Amino acid sequence: MMIRLFSPLLLAVLLIGCGPAEPPEPEGPTPRPVPERPEPVQPETDLRDAVRAAMAGEHRLAAHQARDDQRNPEDTLAFLGLEREHRAIEIWPGAGWYTEILAPVLRDQGQLVVANYPPDPDTGYMGRVGQQLLDKLEADPDVYGRVEVVQFAPPAYTSLGEPGSADFVLLSRQFHGLASRGTEEVVLGAIHEVLRSGGVLGVIQHRLPQDRDFDPEEQTGYVPESFVIAAAERAGFELDDRSEVNANPRDTADHEFGVWTLPPSFRACAEIVDDVEMAECRERYAAIGESDRMTLRFVKP
Repeated sequence: MMIRLFSPLLLAVLLIGCGPAEPPEPEGPTPRPVPERPEPVQPETDLRDAVRAAMAGEHRLAAHQARDDQRNPEDTLAFLGLEREHRAIEIWPGAGWYTEILAPVLRDQGQLVVANYPPDPDTGYMGRVGQQLLDKLEADPDVYGRVEVVQFAPPAYTSLGEPGSADFVLLSRQFHGLASRGTEEVVLGAIHEVLRSGGVLGVIQHRLPQDRDFDPEEQTGYVPESFVIAAAERAGFELDDRSEVNANPRDTADHEFGVWTLPPSFRACAEIVDDVEMAECRERYAAIGESDRMTLRFVKP
């Protein structure tokens, strides 16, 4: 029997070629599945949460809160497209019904600007309203401390700010006044100028049925939708959408004192002396509710 000897080099090659395969990767814990990222908060959802919080705020007047179900601020502002990052202008807030909601909604991420009448109690109704609003803002700096105020009262004050500086303008229940004074052109022109391209003008207005004759000098508070839309389009706006969120089919729009016959004014009941008759009168108009209102969203191209 012959025993063959291999050279050291050949033996090394054979050992390498016939050696065991590389050991497998050590087993570790089973990898956890990567969780799906939650959908980002949609602007409308974020807005609705903020509006509801503002509506419940202790800073609001009880009389204003009592009207929430008639004025529908959550659905209205969501439809109009307000966002919390917007620089928004409220035209002539009056007693500040919407200001109480808009100020906290926009305080941290956006900016609220109120276009106010020049405050001067000696100049009549508008001057008194202008002063009362300033007093309201100054009395609660925690809520209204970041609100900007611009004087706006054409023809004396016609600017709402730097051109293209605003994202959103709210014109709520003011169009009848513009129509009766013949100032809709200058007011809508100022709004068009201050809005950026793509900015929104939201209009809420007491609505006159389209088949009724419209005379602005009658000052009933009611205006046809067609009048508002035509005026806005002449100013360069495009009608983007309309909503029935503030509609009230019970309102016949033919009351003795116009919209002020209905809540919250109850003007038809104001001179009744007998308490029982007064209560019956208010109950009758309360059953109708506040006025039927159009809600229109316009966009600046």
